[in-house]
Amino acid sequence: MKFCIYSPSERIWGGGQIYIENLCRYLNSQGTSAKIMTSEPESFSCPTITMASVSRKSDRLKGAFTAAKFLKSEGASVVVLNDLSSLWLAPIFRFYGLKVVSLLHLYLQKRNATGLGHAWLEYHLLRTGSRFTHHVFSVNKDNQNNFPVPVEFIGNFISPWFFKGVGQVGKIYDIGLISRLSLEKNIPLFIQVVANLGAFAGRPMKALIVGKGPEEARIRAKIEQIGMEDQIDIMPWVERDDLPAIYDQLKCFAITSHHEGFATTLLEAHARGVPAISTRTAGYCGEFIAGEGEPTGLVFDSSEVNSDQFLRSALGVIEESKAYAELCREKAMRYSEERVLGRIQEVLNVLSASEISSARK
Repeated sequence: MKFCIYSPSERIWGGGQIYIENLCRYLNSQGTSAKIMTSEPESFSCPTITMASVSRKSDRLKGAFTAAKFLKSEGASVVVLNDLSSLWLAPIFRFYGLKVVSLLHLYLQKRNATGLGHAWLEYHLLRTGSRFTHHVFSVNKDNQNNFPVPVEFIGNFISPWFFKGVGQVGKIYDIGLISRLSLEKNIPLFIQVVANLGAFAGRPMKALIVGKGPEEARIRAKIEQIGMEDQIDIMPWVERDDLPAIYDQLKCFAITSHHEGFATTLLEAHARGVPAISTRTAGYCGEFIAGEGEPTGLVFDSSEVNSDQFLRSALGVIEESKAYAELCREKAMRYSEERVLGRIQEVLNVLSASEISSARK
């Protein structure tokens, strides 16, 4: 084993897990031995190393010493620490002589009014941990301003198969959202947008929510409270192979998150030719939609959802969905596996080569 991706996340499956699974597959497809170290190996369909549960920070700290020692004994040269939840452990892996790369999905922020983000001690511990890395990649561009070391914006990626067979399913929904149903995804804002659009357009909006999570009961209660059970369908997670057909049913995709990295779902929607609306707080999503080439949707502040200007613009994206389709696909194609995962592999190979060179001296 040459490279290991250390992932302490548990009971969560989302864009970050999809990212590292595909990174692991890509590295192995290029002839490089790579595995994911996780306490939930059954979640991944790529080579894994099983470790004990590290849901508690104290267990994560103690387990990092065991993990680092094991990886070194197995001949690993580089460890990729997945996201902020493991960055603070960088000094331990560095101490055992491993080259350390950090792959950040979410952005570092001090705790805000919504309760999201990191407390003062955690915030500064993560900044300090970055000094013990050899390279920091970030899916979100905002992290370039948050750390005392250089951070390379790497972005997200979309696999080639996701572009195949577009247009085989007809449009059913005006707008849709595919997300883990958690507090940071701000699903109640999506429900409010759907209600406001219907009132503004003078007709009911048909909407879809796909996902599972701790906020599901509250979301269903909100939908019932405002009497929109017939307008908003909720569907549990589907297999990845079935996702393209879900996106194809949407005229517009929505991201209403309090914070994001660079959502996998946004690239997936664009790969299927579906424009999007996104909150400005959703990481790189807004810049991708409105700042890369021609706009492929709309970026908005949560405070704007009652304004006629926002509603008119959002309705325009829905009604002109077909006009955006080719632009969306072209924009998604910029973030290929070769461009994104290939760049990560390039850095890992350079670090591994320097490790071998140092060992020979």
